[in-house]
Amino acid sequence: MYEPKNLPQLNEIISTLSMMRFSVVCNNQYVKMDDPDADPLHIHNYLEIFLNVSSDISFLVNNNLYPVPEGDAVLSRPGDIHMGIFHKAAVQEHICIWIDTDFTSPLFSFLRKEDFCPLFSFDVQTKKQLQSLAFSLLDICEKEGSELQKASYLLRILTIFETKTPHYTRQAEIPETLQKILDNIHENFSEIRSVNDILISHFVSSATLTRWFRKYLHSSPREYLESVKLANAAVLLSNGHSVTDACMRSGFSDCSHFIVLFKKKFGETPLKYKKKVKASQNV
Repeated sequence: MYEPKNLPQLNEIISTLSMMRFSVVCNNQYVKMDDPDADPLHIHNYLEIFLNVSSDISFLVNNNLYPVPEGDAVLSRPGDIHMGIFHKAAVQEHICIWIDTDFTSPLFSFLRKEDFCPLFSFDVQTKKQLQSLAFSLLDICEKEGSELQKASYLLRILTIFETKTPHYTRQAEIPETLQKILDNIHENFSEIRSVNDILISHFVSSATLTRWFRKYLHSSPREYLESVKLANAAVLLSNGHSVTDACMRSGFSDCSHFIVLFKKKFGETPLKYKKKVKASQNV
């Protein structure tokens, strides 16, 4: 039997694509200003691509709030705390793509860059190209097109993000003290036992802190702090840590309370979450 002398080196792009699952939707509906149910503070294990078609919106990702002009996009990585914040009552249109796959693959190396920024701003031509690809992907999915067609459009969309330079912008209207508080929460969440610790550290009143969070983040200080802790716990569980270890390392002192909060945020207990992640990794 003939065997070639120089065998090709195979990469894992094909295996990554075979494990990739995704969903795409276009939301085009009337949204009330400051409606907390429009896009509540949430966490999940998917890569989320938010493409602003025609919305007056900012996007919170972890400890930064970004203004998102029409045509620009936000990428929230698995485990990122994120939320869209609408600024006026109007018909808001945007496309969301969720991707679930092995993000350790070289295919997604751009998500692991040290200078990665969730906000992607594009020139006019690229905005038109991205919207065209997104709507085409949506149309193919609705018409139940071939898997090859879907993968082709999805990869072309991802390629745009891979080749674009991150754009750093923070919304100027956020009070400086609030930004420092958000940064502190993300750096020291495991040591912050309650909102009261934040009040003492930053010399701010409970009323002021609550007003800031409601006005700029459409959330409460307690909900935000808990979300940061829970996001870290989810990462630890995904990496094989025990429920108790994930609880304590994330700054929770009561495991029973932690389990209740985790189930409320993720829809299942920490143990079930850990087993599900492990099962998906072994597929």
